[in-house]
Amino acid sequence: MDIMFAFQLMNTIFFGVFGLVIGSFLNVCIYRLPEGRTIVKGHSMCMSCSHELGALDLVPLFSWLFLRGRCRYCGSPIASRYAKIEGLTGLVFAGLAWQRREYFYLPGAAVQDLIKYISLFILLALAAVMIVSMMIQKDHSKGMYGLSVSVSVLFLLRLILSFLDINALRPVLVSAGTGLLGAAALLSVIIFITPFQRRSLPPQSGNKWKAKTLMAYFAAENRTIRTTDVLFLAVAASIGFPSAIPCLCIYPLFRVAQLAGKKDRLLPYMGVILAASALCGVVLFPDIIF
Repeated sequence: MDIMFAFQLMNTIFFGVFGLVIGSFLNVCIYRLPEGRTIVKGHSMCMSCSHELGALDLVPLFSWLFLRGRCRYCGSPIASRYAKIEGLTGLVFAGLAWQRREYFYLPGAAVQDLIKYISLFILLALAAVMIVSMMIQKDHSKGMYGLSVSVSVLFLLRLILSFLDINALRPVLVSAGTGLLGAAALLSVIIFITPFQRRSLPPQSGNKWKAKTLMAYFAAENRTIRTTDVLFLAVAASIGFPSAIPCLCIYPLFRVAQLAGKKDRLLPYMGVILAASALCGVVLFPDIIF
């Protein structure tokens, strides 16, 4: 086996296992953040018997498999979603790492190679935030502005990293700016032109659409879609153009469908749609920002 291939394979396995561990932490975030609880303190426990879980109960993915999806202490079923999120995170981490296996850093390599290696970690952190966001919205039909802030902070770190390679700074800024402007333009059209809600009128008038106004957009009941829109802007800027192309094409379509269809029918899945399209973008169009 070629030494470089072996090195890349071992690093990919490392990132996959690292993803499983991070996925276990993401489960904690998904469960606690909507409740306003801390994610850095407290012990994990069985949701049925409240027994504190030990180290052998918390091995990502494998504990659930070996325990056959049941609590070691009370025998109650453990939701498979915990293992699925851990497995998904591990798979995403391994897949992104393998695609960017040329980024794996070797001692003595150029500064540009180290920058790419660090940027890979930032990309994986971005993927983790998107997983948390999509699951919180799916579970609770609500978004959190704090997750958009997290995405923006990760992009800021990537931007700071670009100053170590000044030749890469301008392409990163242009890519991010283009992604942000494209997303902002599409959202502006949706907010000001797309009909907002149907209004029941007398039979002779038929069903007419009430125009979506800025005031209606900022109404309290529309907070979830606003948080998702802000996340859309943050993601489009963070992954940049052309990586944002799938987001720019797919998210607005479902955004309009969500407005035109039954009330809130698609709302819980908007985070999933955004995360999936962003993942497609960084896979199909790598290398400018990530």
